[in-house]
Amino acid sequence: MTASSPIRSGRFPVVGHAIVSADGMIADSAGLMPPRLRNEADFALFQTALDRASVVVVGSLGHRRHPNPGRRRLVFTGTVASFSADAADRLAMLYNPAGMALGDVLDEMDLPDGVVAVTGGMRVFDHFLPLFDAFELAEVNDLVLPGGVACFSSAHPRAALAASGMTPVETRVIDAANNVTLTRWTRAATSI
Repeated sequence: MTASSPIRSGRFPVVGHAIVSADGMIADSAGLMPPRLRNEADFALFQTALDRASVVVVGSLGHRRHPNPGRRRLVFTGTVASFSADAADRLAMLYNPAGMALGDVLDEMDLPDGVVAVTGGMRVFDHFLPLFDAFELAEVNDLVLPGGVACFSSAHPRAALAASGMTPVETRVIDAANNVTLTRWTRAATSI
């Protein structure tokens, strides 16, 4: 992104959201989110954050599995050359990051200034790793998903976020009974 990009200008702070197992997985070996990874306390916080976002960024698999026609969505996919409307959802736009710069897409969408909420999957999280201003990482600390789908391809989310220049600024228990914590990670220059 260039300095004049709507991402870097502060118009669209980028915030990631994920809930992971202790070993950093967002899904099991079948690519599905097991019931223990679906936490009510995390889901309530997640939905509130998405309600406040200008746009939600999601991968095509997540978009198909979890339709949400009430929110503006930017769907990462290789099925379009660059950017086009989703015929099945009037608020969703299909986007191929290889065909168009993200800043240009956000300008084309004519969004109000506000948060770009990134919800995954792994390819989407990897793409946004250098762009995140903040990341809300929920962890089910006693759940392990061997052979599961990782949040980031490079490392456990804590290691990947740290390697990208982010720092944990607050960790809190959001569901003691299910051993779930939520850690907010930010970049030093970020004020959100």
